[in-house]
Amino acid sequence: MQAQIAHTRHYTALDGLRGFAALSVLAFHLGRWLDIPWLGANGGLSVDTFFSLSGYVLALAYEKRVDSLSVIGFATARLIRVMPMIVLAVAVSATYVLFRSFVSHVDIPTSAIVSATMLGMLNLPYLYAPSAVGGPQLFPLNGPQYSLFLEIVANVVWWAGRHLPQMATAAAVSLVCAATLIVIGIGGDTTETFWYGFPHVGVSFALGIFLFHLDGRLPEWGGWTPVFWCLFVGMVALLFAPVEASFSVKLGWKFIVAPLLVLAGAHVRIGNRMSWLALQCGALSFPLYALHYPIFCWVNGFYRMLFGPRDAQIEGPLVAAIAIVASLLALRFYDKPLRSYLSRKFLAQGSERVVARAEPAL
Repeated sequence: MQAQIAHTRHYTALDGLRGFAALSVLAFHLGRWLDIPWLGANGGLSVDTFFSLSGYVLALAYEKRVDSLSVIGFATARLIRVMPMIVLAVAVSATYVLFRSFVSHVDIPTSAIVSATMLGMLNLPYLYAPSAVGGPQLFPLNGPQYSLFLEIVANVVWWAGRHLPQMATAAAVSLVCAATLIVIGIGGDTTETFWYGFPHVGVSFALGIFLFHLDGRLPEWGGWTPVFWCLFVGMVALLFAPVEASFSVKLGWKFIVAPLLVLAGAHVRIGNRMSWLALQCGALSFPLYALHYPIFCWVNGFYRMLFGPRDAQIEGPLVAAIAIVASLLALRFYDKPLRSYLSRKFLAQGSERVVARAEPAL
């Protein structure tokens, strides 16, 4: 059973799921930034899918390296996977802030720009960032980056406790984090909600790990494909509903539907005609997630400088098109070559293959 799962779980269904989730986040943010409240009103819930995917996929990719890879080695592998794109995104955004300050004569403290840039490139939160540079976002130069910080924290904490009983520990962590979220709510992207982020990532990431270990104990079943597609249709309906979901619906999605979608997707084979598209969407997901905010800043800034008030009908499609093309170019000519070089330089022989398998959930 375990060998059959390993053959299917990292194939196209999960890649396609990751790509669709990234596109829904893009739609959600465009709706917020361009004042289109009905556009992807719940697209931000895709972050829960990313976190569950992260737990499941990492448990798969590193299951045979528990005794051979130290915490430092694991952290190095994860940082090599995510940091090149993070650094690029922060650089693009910081350049825009400097450009806006120069063109619009906006008084932005140099110390704030330097702090936001340095902390962002280290993937560390900037608590109490001034509004002039993007506060109260924890990552003022790239707001969505907060989830990448949380994912790395969850990854390293998990690996530090890798010798604990994985299934029992994951169940306990998910229950504690779920109970905490029910009381305090979901957050983690601003200074005020900074601590909310840890149970936010903890419950979904732990559920991904729990389901991976549960998966190996489940009997053979041929009904995963219809389950996956039914859940996926529900995902589309929820994420692109024109009104924001209630707190109870969000919790149901986070605790039940998103993890089950990942579990079902691990058993689904997609036909050859769709495989290429799904794989491309999966590869695109991380650079698109990392770069869409800096690209929006540049496009929106130039548009308003040239034409005045923002226009959602023009800017929305323009930002989406530029973000997708820029992400594809960055992936091919920057991210992949740099990761390959860093892997050869800093990782043991054979680890590069494991890093490639352990795609970030985003």
